[in-house]
Amino acid sequence: MIRAADAPAPVWSNLANGLTLLRVALVPVIAALLLAGGETARWWACGVFLVAAISDSVDGFVARRAGISRWGQLADPAADKALIVGTLVVLAWLGDLPWWAVAVVALREVAVTVLRSVLARRGLVMPASIFGKVKTVLQVVAITLYLIPPLDQRIADGALWVAVAVTIASGLEYTVRARGLRRAG
Repeated sequence: MIRAADAPAPVWSNLANGLTLLRVALVPVIAALLLAGGETARWWACGVFLVAAISDSVDGFVARRAGISRWGQLADPAADKALIVGTLVVLAWLGDLPWWAVAVVALREVAVTVLRSVLARRGLVMPASIFGKVKTVLQVVAITLYLIPPLDQRIADGALWVAVAVTIASGLEYTVRARGLRRAG
């Protein structure tokens, strides 16, 4: 358990926080490329999406080396949610994937954000679990498969089903952890 009071004060100009902000800034770029249409724009959207997704791992590595700020602990998951949900919304808008999948992912993300906010008000921070990280990787894989223009739709659909199932399970795991933290805190 990490208490928010134990985390270092935020440093706004550090590399990890810059990468987090970059990830958020790339969401409208991905959306614009997808909405522009065409295979070339789609490949660019895929590349930008992958750069943004990889920046999550890089900023985590940098933050652990330089010191994790409380702001970073809260902003990093929000940036991940913006990237994943934002890209899913555009793909659903284009008819590439079903809206129900977007709804499931978005509801899980909102629920976990609310849980983290409630804990933060009590001075507690719930870091990402390995299960949450696996969920994110599976979502990134599924979205990437939808972004690759010539790929068979059935492959992307199968990856999406797996990602949604793990998303639901991860949300349940966070709920159990949050209850434990509230009792302990």
